[in-house]
Amino acid sequence: MSYDASGAGSVVLDGIPGHSILARPDGGLYVTSNGDKPAEVGSVWFIKDGKKTRVDTGLKFATGMASRPDQWLLSVAEGHSKWACSYQVNADGSLTNKERFFHLHVADWDDDAGPESACYALEGQLFFATRSGVQICADDGPTQVILPVPDRARVIGVALAAGKWTRSSPFAGTKSGSAK
Repeated sequence: MSYDASGAGSVVLDGIPGHSILARPDGGLYVTSNGDKPAEVGSVWFIKDGKKTRVDTGLKFATGMASRPDQWLLSVAEGHSKWACSYQVNADGSLTNKERFFHLHVADWDDDAGPESACYALEGQLFFATRSGVQICADDGPTQVILPVPDRARVIGVALAAGKWTRSSPFAGTKSGSAK
């Protein structure tokens, strides 16, 4: 659904059982979807101006997506593997040059990192919410850091926000705006 300033709603997308949605600055949307059965492949759809186009398929349970800040790459996590794919984004929203690029860490006996969501930092690192915690991948692919959470709980969401810290901020006086 989409809502205008007066609160009136209109249907943007119907008929795709979506997992994640990513909005583009030009008004287009990427949506990941999966079949009803665990073995069915996942897909990425592009929706713009009422038209839906499947732009990739064959993913092992397509989950979270993130677009680089410069909008020229899209990364999509494979929720039943240890990989995330990288695509070059074309002006029309289509995707090319698919590559299993981001290798997520798992235990030696496992093949499923369980990535759910993803987001990019302005500096280019890609953050994934996984079974092991938040995994931070370098711009060139490898995982650099894993941030575990208490009790080794599974992380299902990750987001970054940018803002300007002021003297009246609750974190004023702390190093680099970090929490006390």
